[in-house]
Amino acid sequence: MESDSGEEPRPAPAPSSSLMDASHAGALSAGCDALFRSTETTLQWAWRVLKVAKAGPGAGPWVASARQCALEFLDRVPPHVRRGVAELLGYCSLWQAVCTRLSRPVARSNEELLHELGEDLQVLLHGAQARLGTAFALEQGLLVHLGRLRDSRRAEPGAPLELRAALDAFTHSLSELMTAASAYRRAWEAVEAELSESASWLDAGDPGFCSWMADHLSETVFAWRHAQSSVRLLRELGALSHPP
Repeated sequence: MESDSGEEPRPAPAPSSSLMDASHAGALSAGCDALFRSTETTLQWAWRVLKVAKAGPGAGPWVASARQCALEFLDRVPPHVRRGVAELLGYCSLWQAVCTRLSRPVARSNEELLHELGEDLQVLLHGAQARLGTAFALEQGLLVHLGRLRDSRRAEPGAPLELRAALDAFTHSLSELMTAASAYRRAWEAVEAELSESASWLDAGDPGFCSWMADHLSETVFAWRHAQSSVRLLRELGALSHPP
């Protein structure tokens, strides 16, 4: 691919998956959607466990443990997922702002473009790193919840059938949520890794690569705008906190 200036650009840093591939926006949007909807399903089972695991003087330790697992999930996971949705919305806006600035018809020298693009990539990189941290923390928290649920389920094989069924369904749903959270974390890892590598390539000061990167960043604005619209719908669906 040739740049608009006619110079032969350096090949993209990752030939099999270009940084500017719109799939980054699509993968994050799809991953956030799967995470949100899996959380919705798991919420229903958490409320079900609370309904079945009646608290009271006659409740055994296993019932108390089941209630505690459900309450901790309701208290910690939905707010974390809502935060992830808000962070992705903010990142979509950030990426679009960078694209819009780079696409302005302003004459720039190679040095000016290199400096501006370098700053933009660092902003995007730091934003991706922060959101990767959020996704990683959610995944680790879910792993802890899942471990506690499984331990609780094994602790009392003679528990009431209805409670065992509800807890088994809750555990299964949480496992699927864990899978969605892992996929979402990997999507952020892909963005962070390619931005980091591209920033390193940019440091070499190659004018062809710099021009290529600026052009392709500008071309992704529509993909990120579409991703933002999709994620905004999730925020409008509800607070992920109300019982059925």
